[in-house]
Amino acid sequence: MRSNSVLLRVVAALFPLFLHGNTWRLEGVVLPERTVVPDDTIGAIFYDDFSRGYPRQWLGDTASFEVVNGLLGLVESTRPPVSIAIPSTQLQDMVWEMGVTASGGFSPSNYIRLYLAATTPLLQEPQWGYYLQIDGSEADHVYRLWRQNGVTRTAVFESGPMSSPATTFHARVRVTHTLDGYWQVAVDEYGNGTFEVLANKSNETSVEDKTYQFGGYSGYAVSFSPARWRDFKLDYLLIRRLDSSAGPDGTNSPGVGDVLINEVLSNPKPGGVDFLEIYNYSAKTIDLSGISIARVTTNGTVGSPKVISDHPLFIYPNEYKVLTRRPNVVQQHYPGAVLATFIKMESLPDFNNGTGGVVIYGQQGMIDSLFYVPTMQSPFMVSNQGVSLERQHFAVPTHAPGNFHSAAVITGGATPGYQNSHYAGEVARDYVFLTSKTFSPDSDGFEDRLAINYRLPEGAFMANVDIYTDQGRLVKRLVRNQSMATEGTVFWDGLSDANARLPIGMYIAVVEIYNADGIRKVYRKGFVLAGRL
Repeated sequence: MRSNSVLLRVVAALFPLFLHGNTWRLEGVVLPERTVVPDDTIGAIFYDDFSRGYPRQWLGDTASFEVVNGLLGLVESTRPPVSIAIPSTQLQDMVWEMGVTASGGFSPSNYIRLYLAATTPLLQEPQWGYYLQIDGSEADHVYRLWRQNGVTRTAVFESGPMSSPATTFHARVRVTHTLDGYWQVAVDEYGNGTFEVLANKSNETSVEDKTYQFGGYSGYAVSFSPARWRDFKLDYLLIRRLDSSAGPDGTNSPGVGDVLINEVLSNPKPGGVDFLEIYNYSAKTIDLSGISIARVTTNGTVGSPKVISDHPLFIYPNEYKVLTRRPNVVQQHYPGAVLATFIKMESLPDFNNGTGGVVIYGQQGMIDSLFYVPTMQSPFMVSNQGVSLERQHFAVPTHAPGNFHSAAVITGGATPGYQNSHYAGEVARDYVFLTSKTFSPDSDGFEDRLAINYRLPEGAFMANVDIYTDQGRLVKRLVRNQSMATEGTVFWDGLSDANARLPIGMYIAVVEIYNADGIRKVYRKGFVLAGRL
């Protein structure tokens, strides 16, 4: 900002300089609109100031935005609200910062949101996370931090009303969230050059809320009256660690264990194709044009490495990427696949069906490797064709015994682009519970199905789920010798094995889990099949 001011003073001394609205006019030369910039970007996990146009890493309503003069604005005829997002899962020890420009006042239908944590990249959908909203009236504006709980929201922080400018609103907005769950909002309005920490109505500058521990996406959203589509612009978005000593190191160079092998499909369905899923287990934003993949043959010979991308292509912290030659085929075979995570690699090596391996290389050498054998697949499967091998723990070495298992058949046999069916996190504790102990399959839209939720102690478990009357008579074999995800939900619609509607009364769900090591557990949960009075 200081350097820009010095430049303008020098130019003004040499040429007549006039201000028309937000545009400086100089002897027939039009300079770009005034923008706001961050103090620095050292250690940024993500930063975009749109100086290179509109990068393709953005997700969401991308067709509704365009970059003009280094600012991200709206396309004419865009219908509100609209948003864009980028993958961003870290929520603690974080800083989110944006520069925004708004012409005209704020109102209930004209506002800006900075999404800190969302569960989908389509920010208008129900979310479980947090966002900061700038709204108000023509004379005043207010900063509010909201916790979103699906379709409802709860205010976490609200500033007092602040006077809005008569013409154009320029601000840098910074939200921080500490490791112990405290939020803080700071702003630099009108180019003052320093951030001011805001206080709420109780004169508190920090508020505690740690309802959600992780996010999935961060982003920018705007709502506007149709006539005001020109009025809202984004100068930049920056995401970084609050404690810079905790990483990243300011470089994109991946070290050992920064990018991990997370899932491998080496024996695809008929007409299918191999894929390799990788995961960024670091706090760095890593350029995949510096990473290559090689196959390992049955006898351990490593093939020629193939570069993932011939142009800059980034993988962000806690993000998945799926490498394959034919993304559309993978999505056809696995409808739950997240296509936005796919990278088409014409030169991806062919992986051996039964015994083989894969190696990930960076510019400094090997980053991760996996050698797989048939015994890593579930012994309960007749065939593993179309079933991937999935990682269970990120913190456990790739080759640790039991860290890779067959993907759960109940989820489709693979999970390309999202959390593995056997992901166990850092602490595993098994449980089974019912969402509600009463359900009524009467198609009224409320509790029409029984929801049996489960979480298993680790991957590679099989399950049987049966429904009995309170007299002990078996009426429904819901799941039969099925390989299960680490956690999920099994639903029952109230019909018997003969597809007949069962009478109102008491029933018992019996869930049996077992694995190849001889571990067996049985859970019994009672419930009521109800009906209309």
